[in-house]
Amino acid sequence: MQSNAYDVVVVGGGMVGAALALALKTQAQLSVALIEQDPGSEHWPNTDLAAYPTRVSAISRASENLLKNLGVWSWLLEQQQLYPFVGMQVCDADMTGEVHFDAMDIDEPNLGHLVANQAIQMALWHGLRQHGITVMSGQTITALSVDTEWAEVGFANHAPLNAKLVVGADGAFSKVRQLAGIGLDQHDYQQIALVGCVQTQADHQQTCWQRYTPTGPFAFLPMAPKISSIAWYMPADQQAWAMSLSKDAFHQQLYQASAGHLGEIVDSWERASFQLSRRHAQAYVKPRVALVGDSAHTINPQAGQGVNLGLLDVASLVDVIIQAQIALDDPMIFDPGCFSLLRQYERWRRGDNALMQRAMEVFDWGLGQQAGLLNQVRPELMKLANIAQPVKNKLMREALYGRQPFPRLTQH
Repeated sequence: MQSNAYDVVVVGGGMVGAALALALKTQAQLSVALIEQDPGSEHWPNTDLAAYPTRVSAISRASENLLKNLGVWSWLLEQQQLYPFVGMQVCDADMTGEVHFDAMDIDEPNLGHLVANQAIQMALWHGLRQHGITVMSGQTITALSVDTEWAEVGFANHAPLNAKLVVGADGAFSKVRQLAGIGLDQHDYQQIALVGCVQTQADHQQTCWQRYTPTGPFAFLPMAPKISSIAWYMPADQQAWAMSLSKDAFHQQLYQASAGHLGEIVDSWERASFQLSRRHAQAYVKPRVALVGDSAHTINPQAGQGVNLGLLDVASLVDVIIQAQIALDDPMIFDPGCFSLLRQYERWRRGDNALMQRAMEVFDWGLGQQAGLLNQVRPELMKLANIAQPVKNKLMREALYGRQPFPRLTQH
């Protein structure tokens, strides 16, 4: 192997990139370098976690199993960062149509866990440090070239790295995707999501609650007793207004958006907002290059589910690599950047991710319509859906475990 060379270079040390680097090292026994542009990552993992985080994810059972198999779930447990939810309630704007989901109906202890994004990332970085994975902090890639045997990653102020495979896990505006010349299909929803933590008068009973309004959904995501993460969707032109509201005015607006579901808003903490867009890379792979997570796709992030798709990408890519290793008589000649191998990963994940993108859009449209025949019949349709227990059970299981075939890392 060349000097300054690795089997895989992963660009981006967020939740998905860190999970991939850790999985490739511990499960596939490959040499890995992780590139993270944040110079502060030199001091990660940082255990000074926000008490009231702005960004949380609803971690599915598949993602939970992956984090357990990577040995980092216990760190989240020790840091008291896991908030299980046992139910989910979805309703339309005037509260005449509702659908309830309950973990007991499918003999599961819960329907997932709410976990702060920062906590997941730090847990994975704890694993990276434990396993001595090479990390380059404060570096941004400036060049990417590929030949028949190697890819070379260039930097502004560091010697280039060589790798058999370069994986872009560097987010929606992926530099790897751009340098690889992979096109992007995108649609701007003209919406923003405002997020943060609030304390409510009534307890959430460990139930996610989502109401669809004419301007977008509003959700309570249960964390500590009487503490919820909120996701408040609104037209993009209301972003400045919502972010500048005084605390009292903000609480009143939240009370109205939630129709007083959990009573008065008692307190709130830091809020953040971000634009919503659907993006889908026109390819997930090129020779010696692959994309995972937001580099490959972004989704309307209903109820904090987006990271689960990225972690399924990780599990699927690692699965394909391990199966290819097993099939070889001589592991010394294994090439993780082999294009036919990478195409297996793309065929596994790209269609499923596209299906999920469209399904979320249809769901959002169907529950948000406020005029026409659909608005008139929706309450009855939702009542029918609420008593269709086999259908609800199938939806809950797919939300927890994903669709078959299940990658091995997502199985317990």
